[in-house]
Amino acid sequence: MRVVVDANMVMAALIKESKAREVLENGMFEFFSPEFILEEIDKYKGLILEKSGLGEDEFELLNSMVFKNIKTVPASGYEAFKEAATEIIKEDVKDAPYVACYFALKCDGIWTNDPDYKGKEGVKIFSTKQLLNLIEDHGNLHEKDDIEKKEQ
Repeated sequence: MRVVVDANMVMAALIKESKAREVLENGMFEFFSPEFILEEIDKYKGLILEKSGLGEDEFELLNSMVFKNIKTVPASGYEAFKEAATEIIKEDVKDAPYVACYFALKCDGIWTNDPDYKGKEGVKIFSTKQLLNLIEDHGNLHEKDDIEKKEQ
């Protein structure tokens, strides 16, 4: 499943060992984000360090681990969809690259808790809880398959 991940979800994963980190580390999803997310994380690095209690080296290690699971997309990869995305998410145009990535990469949804995305026509939104439910359902399917194989 292909999912665009919002910067706030990445920051949540960096600040504490959270459900957001669990989703990012799961491996069930293919995550994408506009390349400028790296600038966003850098911009809020001080706040992340303060809230997480991480040292500089610990932060860098965790940040690199988190971004191993996220493919960053240069603006050229979604530019053709930026105007349409801006029209859809007028309330907060800085979020338009996420919507543009969603369209350009034909993703299954955008993972965010940002209320600006709610109710947008043609844009599927996933909450952390929804992704965790998908992970759990997927795990249950594998357990069922394993049981059926043993019974054969």
